[in-house]
Amino acid sequence: MPPSQSAMDRLITALRLNTPLIAVYDAAPSADFDPLITATGRACCFAYYSRWLTGHTVVYEKDDAGFNNPQHGCPGAQRAFGLVDGYPSFMAHFLTDGAGAPMGEGLKATPQLAQEYLDRNRKPPLSGNTVLIGPLRLAQWDKVKSVTFLADPDRLAALMTLAAWWTSDPDFIAAPFSSGCGLMWRELIAMDRERAIIGCTDIAMRRYVPRDILCLTVSPAHFERMTTYPDTAFLNREWWNDLMRHRQREASQSS
Repeated sequence: MPPSQSAMDRLITALRLNTPLIAVYDAAPSADFDPLITATGRACCFAYYSRWLTGHTVVYEKDDAGFNNPQHGCPGAQRAFGLVDGYPSFMAHFLTDGAGAPMGEGLKATPQLAQEYLDRNRKPPLSGNTVLIGPLRLAQWDKVKSVTFLADPDRLAALMTLAAWWTSDPDFIAAPFSSGCGLMWRELIAMDRERAIIGCTDIAMRRYVPRDILCLTVSPAHFERMTTYPDTAFLNREWWNDLMRHRQREASQSS
């Protein structure tokens, strides 16, 4: 069942959140998601951040053009969202020393470590040939695969606290190494158990978001649970509200 609009509004108000909630949809493009924009070239999905802020939904279509000549968005996103299987044979070197690859990014100590990371990646289950990424629409709840909060460090702290409110598991909040797009769905389901993922930590996508923005991604079911937090939870207590008042005073003094 989707959360109610009133429950979602209550959470957003308590967080003082002014960024949209972003969903990954296993869906075909339709007027239900308007306005739409189609990913082209090798564009990172976060290159459309400003479009998300204005209500646009990005369409990623399956791309058979290959890693070196993408037509429908970043080749990494094609794999992270389950549109394309497997990686080019040079991918471990692309992530490390560049030997035999178009470039080398130095993200792991050795190609062997990078290959272990690639081998662990599992293709998300997808029903069609398109993935949509854009503002959360409760009317399309049955197609939602994840919900991502875009938040500054203060609100990220609150979101991490709320996401883990119902568990004592110290590893419920995870910050795995992955691409920005991989942290929006693939890493969420990688361990076959409920967890929340800290995202926007891929240095290749950071240029597309404000410097103080990070992400927290949760499953649809866990998002619904987060909207049901009781009135006795920390969002209605002193530490959180003292922090918000302090930030408001700081803003007033600097203006």
